[in-house]
Amino acid sequence: MTVPIGTILPYGGLVTGKAQGQLEQQGYLICNGQAVSRTTYSELFTIIGGAYGDGDNINTFNLPDLRGRFVRGVDHGTGRDPDANSRTASGKGGNTGDEVGSLQEDEFKSHTHIYFSPSFEKPPGQGSAGSTWQFSITSPTEATGGAETRPKNIYVNWIIKAKDV
Repeated sequence: MTVPIGTILPYGGLVTGKAQGQLEQQGYLICNGQAVSRTTYSELFTIIGGAYGDGDNINTFNLPDLRGRFVRGVDHGTGRDPDANSRTASGKGGNTGDEVGSLQEDEFKSHTHIYFSPSFEKPPGQGSAGSTWQFSITSPTEATGGAETRPKNIYVNWIIKAKDV
């Protein structure tokens, strides 16, 4: 099976030392944002250009940096990503907006919680008789959750097909 240049794949193996060398011998690089040669990886540069960063803008370009990131399909104007046009460059000189390589920081969708707190009030001049319950919004709920919003996940290394060997 031929894997097209520019294909990004999840990889469950090691990406250091001898394993990294074996990946490179098979035409794959690690998606860690490094600047690589436009000449050595001319096929990949033709496909992705400076989408993930323009490197030194002369001899190098950047690989995607997918460490600690979820990947998301480009919206292509469907409106499924309401913030597609506000996406920023993932690397210096990289693509922005509704384009491959653009980055969107994390966000927690805006929402509120209504918290009803019962209060006991006595009508004026009634003593202890004739008391009524009234409900009023008195305070926000306590904070809950962790440091980020995320689905259940498992780590993989992301690799990119950089050249045919």
